[in-house]
Amino acid sequence: MDRATEIRLIAQLLELHARGETQYHETTRSHATERYTSAQWFAREKERIFRNQPLAVGAANEVPNPGDYLALDWLDGVSLLMVRGADGQVRVFANTCRHRNARLVANGESGCRNRFVCPYHAWTYDSQGQLAGAPDFERGFVGLDKGRLGLIEFPSRVIGGIVFVHPDRNRQVPEDLLGAEMLSGMRYLDIENQQVYKRRSYVIKANWKVLLEGGIEAYHFNVAHKHTLAPFFLGNLSTWESWGGLYMRMILPKKPLLEAPDLPETQWDMRRMANIIYTLSPTVLLLAQPDNISLIRMVPLAVGETRIEEVLLVDRPQDGGSEWSADELRRHETNHNLVNKILMEDWVLGETIQANMQSGVVDEVHFGRFESALTWLHDEYERAMDVEQMVVARQV
Repeated sequence: MDRATEIRLIAQLLELHARGETQYHETTRSHATERYTSAQWFAREKERIFRNQPLAVGAANEVPNPGDYLALDWLDGVSLLMVRGADGQVRVFANTCRHRNARLVANGESGCRNRFVCPYHAWTYDSQGQLAGAPDFERGFVGLDKGRLGLIEFPSRVIGGIVFVHPDRNRQVPEDLLGAEMLSGMRYLDIENQQVYKRRSYVIKANWKVLLEGGIEAYHFNVAHKHTLAPFFLGNLSTWESWGGLYMRMILPKKPLLEAPDLPETQWDMRRMANIIYTLSPTVLLLAQPDNISLIRMVPLAVGETRIEEVLLVDRPQDGGSEWSADELRRHETNHNLVNKILMEDWVLGETIQANMQSGVVDEVHFGRFESALTWLHDEYERAMDVEQMVVARQV
């Protein structure tokens, strides 16, 4: 986000607030709950969305140093191993030994090592995925080429500090995936210079769309978050922009925005006056606050089950050292717990929403004009899913 964009967005929010409005869609929109509960819809989502386009998997600085790794529970039962190699490059592998398919590292595990040793027969791989050794290989595996038995690598690329992976190993992640304007906004967050404070991982019994929707509208703030978010924000006010596909930026203004008219534009500061949310494909949300960024990984496990991983990214120690001060640690821990508390307010509601949808008593959901980002989300979703083709096929 360049300075001109920052000024433009703050001015836009001030104008909307003065009019008592928000960013509207022209109409109310309704959808059948089937898209949240149907195994058929979920199977098509996997085919058309989760296997057919690049997906954000995390931040490159989750593995900041050579040998650093993180094992992720991913889609379709696949376990991913994100590793920064000895050459400094981040790669993403299937967390699977090429011998008999044993898992190399437990899901959720992170650390630093030069070698990954299979716990079954000690086949050993280096940090760049090559098979470095296997007991009695020459005697026992006549005819196999060790050079062709490295870890299965998925096409990946780091863009704006985020690691994107293509689940189709015959395709690549385009260099211009995000486009110039969105990439500029991502760089404004300075993710590359943040580091991981803590992670949390858990499973929520709700469809991924139910959970994503709760992150991109402010209509619920004064009710669902009346003691956590509501005291600091400006109610049902937000603005958002999308640049194609399931990628968007939302601005959620806070009360310091109201100081802006009395300040010179040189003192207008988006990070102080608003929270910024990015959706990066359907699998990652970024929530930027003044002194931290929450990366929220959302991995659909089943039609009504989603793995959530919270990663808090924070500034490096202020004294330039390798460890945070006691004051910094207290602040980071407070932020980490507050984000979790706010998310759980949404997730608990999400589980009840999912249960009610699956009961079949009410078969529709409705998006108001001021929930315009939800209408955008489902427009893009329907394009990706080719919903018209689904309807025609069902009629035939």
